[in-house]
Amino acid sequence: MPKPKTAFPRNVLELLTLARRVKESVFNSPHYQQRSAEFEQDLQRLSEGVDRLQKARDESQTRDTLKIAFRDKTRDEVCVILGRIAKHVELAARSDLAVLQSSGFELIAQMKAKRPLSSQPLPAPALTVKHGRVSGTLIANAKPVPGAASYEFRITDSDPTISENFSPFGTFAHGTHITIPDRTPGRTYSVIARCIGTAGPGAWSSPFTLMSL
Repeated sequence: MPKPKTAFPRNVLELLTLARRVKESVFNSPHYQQRSAEFEQDLQRLSEGVDRLQKARDESQTRDTLKIAFRDKTRDEVCVILGRIAKHVELAARSDLAVLQSSGFELIAQMKAKRPLSSQPLPAPALTVKHGRVSGTLIANAKPVPGAASYEFRITDSDPTISENFSPFGTFAHGTHITIPDRTPGRTYSVIARCIGTAGPGAWSSPFTLMSL
């Protein structure tokens, strides 16, 4: 059964076109009128994100490096919001192809596994975190693990030895170049990641701790 494609365009114009199409399609489709509060909030965030990204793109035409960096940061934020909306769409569609097609997302077919499905949870990925080009931004990278269908990230600015301190940041189809924006400069953050495969979630990585600049 097809599912929304979550490998979003890196080209800003293409991403804006997709985001606007998804926003209009979901708002107008009769299949998505009974939305949860979280779904509604993410649609509002998408609408605001599209406006910010359009403005950031326009201002970056001067080729100012700071404005280009802000444009790229805003682009990554819109991708995160689109990823959350794709999850809402999947839940609402309940595998109904017509409902999925009315969402505005491009669809991809789920491929059958080439090898027997493993019943063993996946190992923890090797995780690194570095500073982004914009102040208050961190970039997380989880090394690809064979068999991983997605990667889940959590973050805390409290004691990283207490698992309950970590808050979900997001789940992504890939684990590399994950932008974590809006961190407070001077504050120390710890990030953990795990793979999700056919046997469910795997082991969490060790926390990677870094002070935001």
